[in-house]
Amino acid sequence: MPTKPSTNNLPWTDFQIVLVTARHASVAKACKVLNMTHATLLRKLEAIESHFRTRLFDRVRGKYTLTTAGLEIAQAAESFLPLALAAESRARGQDLRPSGEVRISVAPIITQLLLPPVLQQFSGIFPDIKIEISSSREHASIRRREADVAIRVSDNVADWLVGRKLGNVDFKIFARKRTGQAPTQMPIAELSKRKGWIGFERDERDLKFDRWLGRTVPEDNVVLRVDNFFHALTMVEAGLGMALLPAFVEHGSRKVQAVSDAIDELRTPLWLITHPEIKNTARINVVMRAFGPALTHALGRMQPDSTTASS
Repeated sequence: MPTKPSTNNLPWTDFQIVLVTARHASVAKACKVLNMTHATLLRKLEAIESHFRTRLFDRVRGKYTLTTAGLEIAQAAESFLPLALAAESRARGQDLRPSGEVRISVAPIITQLLLPPVLQQFSGIFPDIKIEISSSREHASIRRREADVAIRVSDNVADWLVGRKLGNVDFKIFARKRTGQAPTQMPIAELSKRKGWIGFERDERDLKFDRWLGRTVPEDNVVLRVDNFFHALTMVEAGLGMALLPAFVEHGSRKVQAVSDAIDELRTPLWLITHPEIKNTARINVVMRAFGPALTHALGRMQPDSTTASS
């Protein structure tokens, strides 16, 4: 007769162990964060997997990648973390009610699709912190203090900034959803030959997405240009053409459908960053510690394989 899974509840610390290991995709790096020896952490992970009688991580070439079951545990830990942070502050008697304004620079498409549940959760726990959102394609400068915190989709961020990578954003080609028709995915080479593309405004400071479109889609096939991904999504929803958009759009809009697979060369990290001089300010510290896990959870829910490469 097979052994039944344990009916004992898993301690919060074990959820945290799974979460930290997933974030770093490495036992060696997780050991430093958790202040454990390599052997102790391996025993802990083995015990947690035994508890659930399933693997939580795939181990390939030393890299720890969450399985579907592991993702459930990591996301549960991420959801609980803001509450744990608030309880920790109350227990210590420090910054019991952090307050003030925090200006966050973030792209419109993230504001529209990823941020609402994050803000809803955060405002319920920290009502005295007022969030001000600055959404545009042009990044507000943290160095010039145009923003306190930035959420950026970028291959790299400046070394002097403080923060962490939350996951990876994939990109696909989207078109308006056709009622009664199953989604049909096509090779990029075939899609590029079709007219009806929505591109971005020409700019000498173009991003890699602009460059990819420029070398992939003939100019004659572009029928409309916009200034950001959110406006491109609006045009696709209206049936005006197809566009390159973040993969999480697939679960954020009922009016569009992916017509291509994820484009490997366009996979881009999602970052949460701030200025080192203000990182320990109570309201900034709370935002950074709460927004990170909540955004990772939101991205993982809408793009399931995004969090496995976060670090």
